[in-house]
This record gives sequence, C-alpha cells and structure tokens, in this order.
Amino acid sequence: MPITLSEALVFTLKWEGGFFNHPLDPGGPTNFGIIQSRYDQYRKAIGQPRRSVKDITVAEYTAIYDQYYWDPMRAQWLDGTLGLALFDTAVNMGVGGATRRLQMSLKVPVTGAWTQAISDVIHSSDQLAVALNICRLRIAKRYDRIRERPDQKVFLKGWLNRDNDLIKKVKSMGGMSIQSFEDDDELDFDPEEVYNSFDPEVLKELNRLDDLQGDGNLF
Repeated sequence: MPITLSEALVFTLKWEGGFFNHPLDPGGPTNFGIIQSRYDQYRKAIGQPRRSVKDITVAEYTAIYDQYYWDPMRAQWLDGTLGLALFDTAVNMGVGGATRRLQMSLKVPVTGAWTQAISDVIHSSDQLAVALNICRLRIAKRYDRIRERPDQKVFLKGWLNRDNDLIKKVKSMGGMSIQSFEDDDELDFDPEEVYNSFDPEVLKELNRLDDLQGDGNLF
C-alpha cells in the first residue's frame, strides 16, 4: 500500500530537522534536509530572490521534497516500504544515487535515471525485499565513503543510526518482526557484515557510477 509524502516526511524529518552547517559536510549549510544550493535552485525557479536556507518555510521545503525527491522517485505509485526507502535515500544520496541502488537491487541496467527496465519489473518484484537491499547498499556506501575520506568518520554513527531506523521502519511496515533494544543507538545489524555480503566488484562499479553520473556522493 502506498504512503503519502506527508507520511514519508515524518520519518525523514526525524533525521533532517533543523539547521546544520558542519565544516566537513560536503552539502554545506542545510536546513530541514535542504541544502543551500537546492534552495537557491528552487527560489530561482519560482522567481524569488536568493536567501539563506536558514529562512526556509514549511511550505517551501515540502514543495522541494515533492518536486525534487518524491515525484522523481515515483514513490506515490509504490508500496510504502519501497516508497519510503527510495525517498529517504534520494534525500540522503541524491535521486541518481537512489535510482542506481534501486536498479542494482532489481538487477536491471544501472543508469541512474528511471528507465523502462525499472517500470517493467518493479511492480512484480518483492518491494519489501528491494527496499531492504537498498538499505544495505546505503550501509555499504557509508563504509566506502570513510575509506575514501577518513575525516567523514565523524558522521558514521549518525548515518548508521538512520539506516538502522529505516530498516526497522520498513520491516515494521512490511509486517516483519524487528529486534528491540533498550539502547536506541544499538544497531540490529553488523555494518561490516553487511558491507562484506556484497561482491566488491559490484560496489566498486556502483561507486564508479556515483562518481561518473553524480549525486550519489551526498549524505
């Protein structure tokens, strides 16, 4: 059953709420998950002057999420488990990054753009399983990031906590049992085990395409 953008934002804004401008964050100034450059793009498109993303309104960030993330991922037409996983991954890793991980999970050609090959198989796929594999590919990407840029390790715990929360949410939506811990920060997966479960050549190719096609290297 599909979910709405409003329902998806309940999850995503839990992790994206508030203004953030860490010197090591490649996205730069960010508010409610919207980076300054995206806000500039949106404001220009609607004929408004540039201003700080600190001043973004609820109506503006909702419109941006709809136009630049929710609609391009066609989340409204998918089961809620996959719709949420794709939307949150698009916000975190870019639409191209999310689409490549969808294509890899569906075993169709990886282009970084929505293709007929996706449309041909997505509705007959096990969308819950696809959603969970996208989550696992997110985790793998985190480790590749810190191998390339050790200074990014400062963000690893937060990234993995978000991934863990998404996995639990997707499983719950799909009617699967989830582990419960007294410590909310305790992961219910072994990140290294998840990383090592993938063929290194597959991850290498995915990272190459992220670099080549762009926007898979956000977070």
